[in-house]
Amino acid sequence: MAEPTERMIVVSGEATVRRVPDLAVVALAVTVQDRKTAPARDRANQRASAILVRLRELGVPEADIQAPSLTVQPTYDYGRGAPKVTGYQAARPITIRVRDIDLLGTILDGLVDDGATQVHGTSMELADPEAASREALAAAVGVARSRAEALAVAAGLTLGPPRRIEEDSEGSPSPFRGAMHMFQAAAEAAPTEIAEGEIEISARVRAWFDLE
Repeated sequence: MAEPTERMIVVSGEATVRRVPDLAVVALAVTVQDRKTAPARDRANQRASAILVRLRELGVPEADIQAPSLTVQPTYDYGRGAPKVTGYQAARPITIRVRDIDLLGTILDGLVDDGATQVHGTSMELADPEAASREALAAAVGVARSRAEALAVAAGLTLGPPRRIEEDSEGSPSPFRGAMHMFQAAAEAAPTEIAEGEIEISARVRAWFDLE
């Protein structure tokens, strides 16, 4: 007598959760050029210090400020013949994590005034992306179960417990990060307006259910 065949149904489920960003990461740099090393270095450090002082006054925690050591590189004139050293460029990169989004516009407005020469942009993120990812996974499992139940009912069968559930990481789209906020220094510029938008985090699962 032939062995009874296991009856299973295989389905997939996908879900997306949307969250308003609660973390902004600002990348900037202070760069100064001078014919001599010491003046370039000193001015870059002074400007970076002014930025750090303002951030502390605004209540940004030290743990959310990264200011690596200053670098100095020669600048060259490639116009004629062999390159000639024309001076030196001192650079001080700074990265800021802003957890109070209401302060972001104020921080951005003050950066150039305090000496930032390059503001690369602001990425809007989630402070706890894993929590949103887990919620999306749970919702995706719910979608898979609903699909499996619909198929089982249509076939006149009863859906049993899940035998196996896998996260389909290859098929899941990457989290969408909020738009980059770019700005340039301008005399008497209007205050920077921030639009956080939403971040989408998607999850996809594949599930095997027993049929009774």
